[in-house]
Amino acid sequence: MEENKRIPCMRCKHYQVTFDPAAPRGCKLYQFKSTLLPYILVKQSTGKDCTAFEEKLKAGGSDDGDKGGDKSGKKDFNDPKYW
Repeated sequence: MEENKRIPCMRCKHYQVTFDPAAPRGCKLYQFKSTLLPYILVKQSTGKDCTAFEEKLKAGGSDDGDKGGDKSGKKDFNDPKYW
């Protein structure tokens, strides 16, 4: 049996927070909202892993990574080290 692949939806440019208490997470590309993370719902519905994942662009447009820390003092809660 194939191992489930966890897709980091919150780092995807299609992920959205709906602010609907009954369905707080959604996917702009597939146009749905749910209580589950979108990759789980896609897997349950289609039987296949989500192939639409696209990494969000970082604020400021530069992709220099975490070298020397963040100069603005802001934390990136999409970073896996916080989870």
